[in-house]
Amino acid sequence: MPNSTKKTPAKRKAASFDRNLIYDLGMNHGEDSLFYLQKGFRVVAVEASPVIYAKMLEEFRIWIETGQLTILNVGVWDSASKLTFYRNLDNDHWSSFDRIYGTRNGTTFEEVDIDCVTLDTILKKYGVPYYLKIDIEGADKTAVSSLAALPARPAFVSVEEYGIKCVTDLHDVGYDRFKLIPQSNKSAMNPPPAPALEGSYALKYFNGKDTGLFGLELPGEWLTFEEAYKAFTTSVRDEAGAWVGTQDEWYDVHATRSEIIA
Repeated sequence: MPNSTKKTPAKRKAASFDRNLIYDLGMNHGEDSLFYLQKGFRVVAVEASPVIYAKMLEEFRIWIETGQLTILNVGVWDSASKLTFYRNLDNDHWSSFDRIYGTRNGTTFEEVDIDCVTLDTILKKYGVPYYLKIDIEGADKTAVSSLAALPARPAFVSVEEYGIKCVTDLHDVGYDRFKLIPQSNKSAMNPPPAPALEGSYALKYFNGKDTGLFGLELPGEWLTFEEAYKAFTTSVRDEAGAWVGTQDEWYDVHATRSEIIA
C-alpha cells in the first residue's frame, strides 16, 4: 500500500479559484492555449523561450489585445532568480532549465539566461486558475510541490509524468482523484464531447503536440490515490522508474479533488 510522505493540506473552499481562468505553463507553440481560448476561458500562458515568446506575441496578438490572453516570458522555479535555459535547437519541446533535459540525445542547443519567478508570484497577480496545465520540461516537480504553500489550489491540474512521484506529489498537496492520460494515442479524446462539459464547444482533433482535454471532459473514470498508484506502476513506470508502458507512448497525470467532481 503506497504511503503519502506529507500531511495532506486542509481543504480550501471551491470558490477560491477562478472558474473562467486557465494557466498554460509551457505554452510552446500555443496548441493548448488556443483550445482553451476557443472554449471561452481566459488564459495566462508561460513560455521561457524568448524566441517562441516573440512568435506567440505575434500569432496571438488579437487574443492579447482583447485581454483574454496574457503571455509571460519567464521560467517557473522555487525562487525568484535568473537561470540558464538550455534552448534546444533541434526540438524546442525539449528546451529546459535542466541541462540533461535540454541537451538530451546529443541535440544542439544554446544557453540563454532567463528570469524565473515562483508560481505563487504569478497566482497572486493573476488569480488561482480553474485548471493548471504543467508541462515545463524538468521543472514540473518544482511547480507541483509549490502548490502546497498556496492559500488556494486549482480545481484541476495536469503534469507530464516524472515517475510515480508525480502521483504522490499531487496527493501530498491535497489531490485525491487521478487520471492517467496517454499523450501519443489521443483517440479516446477525439472529438471533444458535445455538448461541452467545460466552457463552450470547440471542435478539435488532438495529436502528439497538445495536451488534449481537461477537467470534466477527460475520458475514463477518476481513480483514487491507491488505484492510481497501482495503475501507474503497472502501466506507465514501475516504482524504480523503469518504463513498463506501451512503446513510444507517454503520459500526463491529471488530478482533482473528490468534492469538485461529486
